[in-house]
Amino acid sequence: MRPARRTGGLQRKLFFALLIVGIVPGSAALWATYLFSTASLKQAIGEGFQEIARSTAIRLAAAVDNEIDRAIRLALVPLHVRQPVMLANQRERGSFDAARPHASPGPQPRDHAAPAAIASIVRYLEEWARESGHYVRVTIADRQGVVVASTDPLLPLQQTDQAWWREAMRAVPGTYYVSSLIRDPQANDTVFHVAVPILDEAQGVPIGAVGLVIRRDLLTQMILPIHIGNTGHGMLLDTQGTPLICPLLPPTAHLIPHALLGRLTLDRPLWLVADDDAHGGRDAIVGAAPVRFSHQLIPASLGGDPWYAFIRQAPEETYAPIYALLVTVGVIGFGLVIALSLSGFLVGYRIVKPLAALQREAEGLRHNLTRPNNASIPHIVPLLPVEYQTGDEIEDLAKSFAAMRAVLEENLRTILSQQHELIRQEKLASVGQLLAALAHDLRNPLGVIRSSAQVVLEGPQEEAIRQEMARYIIDEVDKLSLRLHDFLRFARQKPPDVSVVSAEDVVRAALWQWEAQGGHEHIGVEHRFAHHLPSIQVDPEQVKEALMNLLINAREAMPEGGQLTLSTRMAEQSGVEIEVTDTGSGIAPDHLSRIFEPFFTTKDYGTGLGLTNVKRLVEDNDGTLVVRSRLGKGTSCMLRFRPIAAG
Repeated sequence: MRPARRTGGLQRKLFFALLIVGIVPGSAALWATYLFSTASLKQAIGEGFQEIARSTAIRLAAAVDNEIDRAIRLALVPLHVRQPVMLANQRERGSFDAARPHASPGPQPRDHAAPAAIASIVRYLEEWARESGHYVRVTIADRQGVVVASTDPLLPLQQTDQAWWREAMRAVPGTYYVSSLIRDPQANDTVFHVAVPILDEAQGVPIGAVGLVIRRDLLTQMILPIHIGNTGHGMLLDTQGTPLICPLLPPTAHLIPHALLGRLTLDRPLWLVADDDAHGGRDAIVGAAPVRFSHQLIPASLGGDPWYAFIRQAPEETYAPIYALLVTVGVIGFGLVIALSLSGFLVGYRIVKPLAALQREAEGLRHNLTRPNNASIPHIVPLLPVEYQTGDEIEDLAKSFAAMRAVLEENLRTILSQQHELIRQEKLASVGQLLAALAHDLRNPLGVIRSSAQVVLEGPQEEAIRQEMARYIIDEVDKLSLRLHDFLRFARQKPPDVSVVSAEDVVRAALWQWEAQGGHEHIGVEHRFAHHLPSIQVDPEQVKEALMNLLINAREAMPEGGQLTLSTRMAEQSGVEIEVTDTGSGIAPDHLSRIFEPFFTTKDYGTGLGLTNVKRLVEDNDGTLVVRSRLGKGTSCMLRFRPIAAG
C-alpha cells in the first residue's frame, strides 16, 4: 500500500522547532528577568522605605526634643517660674486658702499681692504657649505637687497623682519624661506629656516641675505628609504593636502582628517583606526605624515602649512596576520569538520547495520501476529544474539524484529486455523439473501395474495370486493418484474459503481421517487441547489437509512406533498455536533448511512436495509454520494463526 504523501511536514517542524527554541530560553530569560528585577526593585523600594522611615523618625525625635528644650528653658526662667516655685515651697501648706481666683489657677497666698503675681505668671505662660500652637496646657507645680500656675483654670490644685509630676520629681539630673499618646477627656483630644524638673541651683535637686500637655498634631504633621503613590503612608508604632498614629485607620482598628513586630523592633533602620502588614497586604515591603531622642528619657517614658516610624504600601501598587516590566519584557520577547518562528517558516519553505521537487522526481522513478514488465521505459535526460538551483548541498543532491535516475532507468531498460528471456528459461526449467519428477514417480507404479497385469494375462492363476496381483494394482494406482494430487496441488493454487472454526475441531477432523487410513497401531496418540481458546478464521479443509500431511510424515518417521502429541494453546504473541510432535527419526541439520524446497526429499519415494504444499496452505490462510527437529529425537511442527477478537 502506497503511504500517504506528507505536505509541509518539514516546514512545520522548522516552525515549531524555532518556536520551541525561542519559547524555552525566552521563558527562562523572562523568569530570570522577573527574579532579578523583583529582587532589584524590592531592594530599591525597601531601601527607599527604610530611608523615609529613618528621616521620619529623626523628625519625630527632633520635634519632641525641641519641646523638651523649650520646657528646660521655661524651667530656668527666674521671675515667672523659679521664684514662684521657691516661694510656694517656703510657705506652709496649711496657710494656703483653698479658694482660687477664676482668672488664675495658682494657690492663693495670704497676702493680697499674690493674685496679681499669679495672674502675671499665667499670662506669661499663655504667651509662651502661644508661640507653639500645639499646647493644651502648661503647668508649673512645686515639690509638694501643688499647682503654682497653669494655663488651664480647671486643673485640679493637687497633681501628686499625675505621672508627669511624679516622674519629673524623681528624675535623675539630665533625664526627662515624655508620656505615650493618651486620650485627654478635658481637651477631647489625643495628647502626650513632656515634663522637666525645676532644679535647685545650689543643690541640684528638684524643687518643682514644668509640665507640657501637647496635642498629637505636633507628631501627626510629621506623618500625614508621607505619601508614596496612592496607598503608601507612614505610621508611628510602639513595641506593643499599637499604631499610635495612622492616617488610614484608628489605633483600635488594627494591631501589628507579633511576628512582624519582632522583626521591626530593632535598634537600627531596616526594611523587609512582611507576610501580613496589618492592612490586608500580603508580601508587602515595609520600612521601619526607631525614634531616638537626643535627650535621655526617664525609663517610664513613652509608657515603657519605644516608638518606631513605620512605612508601608499596598503590595499591588508596590509590585506594579515589576509587573509592568514583566509584561513589557514578555510582549517584546514573545514578539521576537514569533517573528523568529515566522522567519523560520519562510526559510523552511525555501528548503522544502526543492526537496518537494526532488520527492516528485523520486515518485516518477518509483513509478517507472514498478511498471509492468512489458512496459517501455522512456529515456529521460537528467536536466536540473529551476527549483533545484539553490546554490547549496540541495542542488548537489539534486544533480546526484538526476544522474542516479538516468543510470537506474538505463539499467531498468536492460533488465526488462532480459527479464522475458529469464522468465521463459525459468518456466522451461520448472516444467522440465516437474516432468522429470512426474516421470520418475509414474514409471515405477506403471511398471508394477504392467507386471501384475501380465501375470494375470499369462493364464489361469490361483485365486490367491489373482487377489495379490489385484492388490498390487490397486496400491500402485493409489500411489499414482496421491502423486498426481501433490503435483496438482503444487501447480494449481486455490484461494482459501475461510470460515470461523475452532482449532481443536480442525485438529480432531485431521486426526480422524489419519486414523482411518490405518498404519498407526504402534503409535501412541496424546491430546493436549487448551480450553476456551478464541476461534480462528481459516479454510478448514486446507488446514486439515496441511495437518494430514504432517501426520503422515510423523507416521512415516516412526515405523517402529513412538509417541505422537497434538496440542492447541494460546501463544505469548496472542496467536493460536497447533503443534504436531513426534518421537521419530528427526531431520538432519543440513537438511532442515531445505525441507520447504519443491522436489526436495530424503526418502526413496515421494515427490518432495509435501512440506512445500503444507507451508503454502498455512501461509494462504494467513498463518505461519515453524519446524524444529533433532536427529534421532523427533520433530515438532507448529502452526500459528491469528485469533478472532472477542466482540
